[in-house]
Amino acid sequence: MRVGNNPQKSNVTELRHKTHRIILPFWIPNVSDDYFKEQPQVLYWCLKSLTSTINPEQTNITLINNNSCAEASEIAEDFVKQGFIDKYVVRHENRGKLEVVLAEARASFEDYITIADADFLFFPQWEDATIEVFRIFKKAGVVSCYPCPNLATYYNSAWLWDYKIKVGKVVPDSELDLVELGLGNIVGKGVFSGLGVKRKSTWRENQYYIRNKSFIACLGATHALATFKRDIIQKLPFKKVEFVFKNGYEYNYIDFIVEQLGYYRLSTVKCNAYHMGNTLPMDMIQAFRTGQISQKEFPTYKTRNSFFNKLIYYPAAFFMGMMRKYGLL
Repeated sequence: MRVGNNPQKSNVTELRHKTHRIILPFWIPNVSDDYFKEQPQVLYWCLKSLTSTINPEQTNITLINNNSCAEASEIAEDFVKQGFIDKYVVRHENRGKLEVVLAEARASFEDYITIADADFLFFPQWEDATIEVFRIFKKAGVVSCYPCPNLATYYNSAWLWDYKIKVGKVVPDSELDLVELGLGNIVGKGVFSGLGVKRKSTWRENQYYIRNKSFIACLGATHALATFKRDIIQKLPFKKVEFVFKNGYEYNYIDFIVEQLGYYRLSTVKCNAYHMGNTLPMDMIQAFRTGQISQKEFPTYKTRNSFFNKLIYYPAAFFMGMMRKYGLL
């Protein structure tokens, strides 16, 4: 039976809520297969670069261990012991990325939520660069901290009638090269070599962009590393995820909501994170070893519930697809 009174009942402590949460799942089953043998160190540098560049006063990290091997788990637990990780989730089977991310995102109270793969090397001030896009462009709903011009029309029809959208060369080749290298592509022959604007130039040659005075953001964002406004997460459908992994399954669970709410998917014109994949890019690690924490604060915003955009979502998406198909966009 209970003896005495719980002292916590008389100790009223106000909860402090931060502005930004980063959700980072990882699955490293072993180090015996060639594909995975360097992954624990990739995870180390991902966490090292992340924790040394974010502002801990405004940002929390949720780290999700999807039944990984001992070598990877030890690295994760070391960061937990050092106090860098706010929430550490251990799954006893690999549940894939989507289910665990949706579960943790829905349980988060922060106004901004970043979903990231655990194989990125974060460059100093990546968080500031993301904040600046949200601060300057009120219609930004999702922001990637590296350029994604080839995804300008991917679930992004809300900008179709925006007269402020421009076309031109705003992303330097050097920044696109970093993205290509991280994806394992041959520079000049990767994702940015496909025909882009009106199918008359490649995405490397021209990009869709939006400008506010001297500040420029690129149209398009990926879901490998992206920051979402929380009202997008609140509108995600509550349906069970059917597969551990299925190529492109983010479409039906996350991406379409952004478009329905009339938000833009944007990215920075500078490459602020490098995709390490399953190898250690020592030249990148040496160059960006010293972190500099974020100095800016995420802006407040009004929750968006655009009835008009929901109404025109399907015709707008269809119209954008047709324009793209026939080289009109």
